[in-house]
Amino acid sequence: MPGQGRHPARTGRRHRVRQRRSAALPRRDRVPRRTGRGHHDPRIDAGAAVPDPDRAARPRGRPGPDGVTRDRILLAARIGFVLLTIGFAWWGFNGRWHEIADAVLETGPLHLLLAIGLTVGGLLGTALLWRHLLAHLGAAVPRRDAAAIFLVGQLGKYIPGSVWTFAAQAQLGRRHDVPGRVSVTASAIFLLIHTFSGILLGSLLAGTGVLETRVAWWWWAAAAVAGAALVSPPVVRRVADRLAGRGTVARFGIGDLILTMSVMAAVWIAYGAAVAALLDARDPDHLLLAIGAFALSHAAGVLMVLAPAGIGAREGVLIALLGPTFGVGPAAAAALLARVVHASADFAAAAVARAVAHPARAEPQREDARAPVG
Repeated sequence: MPGQGRHPARTGRRHRVRQRRSAALPRRDRVPRRTGRGHHDPRIDAGAAVPDPDRAARPRGRPGPDGVTRDRILLAARIGFVLLTIGFAWWGFNGRWHEIADAVLETGPLHLLLAIGLTVGGLLGTALLWRHLLAHLGAAVPRRDAAAIFLVGQLGKYIPGSVWTFAAQAQLGRRHDVPGRVSVTASAIFLLIHTFSGILLGSLLAGTGVLETRVAWWWWAAAAVAGAALVSPPVVRRVADRLAGRGTVARFGIGDLILTMSVMAAVWIAYGAAVAALLDARDPDHLLLAIGAFALSHAAGVLMVLAPAGIGAREGVLIALLGPTFGVGPAAAAALLARVVHASADFAAAAVARAVAHPARAEPQREDARAPVG
């Protein structure tokens, strides 16, 4: 007979458990079952999920229980970030405005504008290089958006500490569907290439006698070899693989090395030409001197991680390398104006890039910890 093998006590116990589960659910949350004929089963599905009104999804932009949305918090953080960068950049020139005014009057507005234009050109080259590295990590971003992420985020270098640029670029990248880990990896590789390509170029120029220094040539040769080794494809790939996570294989070969070194050579030429414009140096040898001096001074500023944007270290090295040829006074004025020019170019380029970028999504999606690498 049907049901002959069932134990009546067990059947009754199961029925009572089902009734208790049914009674524990609020009446509005009980989910009816559908039968095969399309009718609702009056019995309650005890295993059905019960929606939590506190966790229910809200329309985007509508405030939560505390009246504060995630978008408003992120907007406030971005505004605070910009204000901090402006404040610390201003603080970097505190007490030197009279010197800056005298140097500007002595240099002239045309040379100053030329220096700013050349510096902006160098910054755009670095933005293109960062986008190229980002694409090699599996995140293809349009040029305007990548420029906005990079140029706005790199303003974090003016805040004391060495993590603000990475954090800002990661946060801005999320709004354009770039995983944070990918942004951080691209920024770290860029910093590696940017710094040690400057050491490589400056050491070669110093070792060949373009820069007048008291350092033996073999020290410069060793520095050039170290710089070349640290931007080599095996080192770059290893750094990228370690930072991007397990299971990722970064693409960076000889062709990529040639491309990145060509871009960085153009960047250093633009930066050096800006310094030469401030010095009114038109001789080709003086241009090479300015290029090598700025490349080495910029690398020194990056390696001085405790100084915001390398304040002090960069100017000291630049004066030491330019002084024997141009004199300490003109070299000091050029070093100070170079700081002003780069700060002006940084903020101007970031503002323009942000204005022309595509509108970002209001809220970032959840990202996977491991980004696919093409």
